[in-house]
Amino acid sequence: MGNRPTDEDAGDCVGELLDQALDLTARFLSDRADLSASAAFAMNRVGREGPIRLTTLAAKEGVSQPSMTQLIQRLERLGLVTRLADPDDGRAALIGITGLGQTLLDDRKRIRRERLTALLTTLTSDEECALWLSARVALPVLRRLVANADCSPDSDAAHPAGAGTVETRPVDQRKVLG
Repeated sequence: MGNRPTDEDAGDCVGELLDQALDLTARFLSDRADLSASAAFAMNRVGREGPIRLTTLAAKEGVSQPSMTQLIQRLERLGLVTRLADPDDGRAALIGITGLGQTLLDDRKRIRRERLTALLTTLTSDEECALWLSARVALPVLRRLVANADCSPDSDAAHPAGAGTVETRPVDQRKVLG
């Protein structure tokens, strides 16, 4: 590419984009009445990645194991997640999402999309087209960043040989954060 931005310029620009998107999502698009942000993030991860050990979930979400245990117990009481036998270790359990939990995540996603669709009507057609085109370009790159963020910084998976390329394999729609 011709004019490659400096790391600082790229970090500032992309950071501002993500800050604005997070603010829009948290303040205007999300329904915060039914789940806390931490509960929604944990459920999204379980829905995206499938059944997972509680210790792994806590580590990936950046919270203590006791805090995650309390959160999972609350979600279990609501019927949103369940404990499953770990096929690799009979002494351990995996946390899985229930049908009710998946329905809640799907409903939250639908509501966000409806609110966004309504908000998009406030843009000009050129602005809406520019945003749509930008999203088409940015989405595979953002998915790559999400995947890299889940890898340890020292692992080969975080810095594969083709790190300058964008992976564009199809992704299950449930993998979009709720």
